Amino acid sequence: MSRFDAYYDRRRGRRIAMGCKARIKCLSSGQTFYGECVDLSVDGMALRSAFVPQYGEKLNVIVLVPGVGGAPGKPFEAEVEVKRCNEVQRGMIYEIGVRIVLRKN
Repeated sequence: MSRFDAYYDRRRGRRIAMGCKARIKCLSSGQTFYGECVDLSVDGMALRSAFVPQYGEKLNVIVLVPGVGGAPGKPFEAEVEVKRCNEVQRGMIYEIGVRIVLRKN
């Protein structure tokens, strides 16, 4: 498949479907929003929320990861940069694609 094909995936990392709750904090305003982490990869993630960020905006995201084998899950926290925002449900839900800038744990 050519790099110029519309279906060519330019991401380097493999994505893992998540479906976990997420807290999204805008670093410039301090506002907090809630949503869902749809998928996660080594260098980025996709979030769904009612929040509409600006391209390039820096956010702090905490993803509540479920426990495994009876052990509680440790939240995943990262500073991220917004790369895209697409409307999923008209005027209600948006999918935000972000690049992980700094892992905090």
